[in-house]
Amino acid sequence: MKIEATDELTKIVEEELKNLYRYAYYRLGEKQDAEDTIQDLYVSLHSKIEAGQGIENLKNYIYRALSTNCTLLLRNRTKSRIVSIDNIEHNFAEAEPKNLEEEFTLINSLLEAIPDEQSEVIRLHIHGSRSFVEIAEILEIPVTTAKSRFKYGIEKLKREFEKADS
Repeated sequence: MKIEATDELTKIVEEELKNLYRYAYYRLGEKQDAEDTIQDLYVSLHSKIEAGQGIENLKNYIYRALSTNCTLLLRNRTKSRIVSIDNIEHNFAEAEPKNLEEEFTLINSLLEAIPDEQSEVIRLHIHGSRSFVEIAEILEIPVTTAKSRFKYGIEKLKREFEKADS
């Protein structure tokens, strides 16, 4: 049983590594933090499985645990800051980010300006490539709530873009 669960964990992580990394990178903003968080997650889950702790839906559990680990790391950063939409209007003037860091800064600034529950659904859907059904399972919310959080978050972002263009 343990070997099968360990094999399943390894298989899921290998299949989802690109999405897990992209999700963690866009949450944390640093390549090394994203890699470390995924590695720590894998080791932690592997230890749980070896200890005989059963995990019902491993794939969803991985994303839920990654989300939690990213949130904890962000909370522990002393340099964390809250950015208001009013303070980032200058970012809208640039048509396209010139590199990945600029893209991250713009996206993260926008997502920090909307409620956490909406930004988390947007991150899971766009960066984690999760369906709304999977997001609902990961966050333990109804599918309709996941969809509405995504919709309202996107609408808020669109309004800010429209204000900036005026």
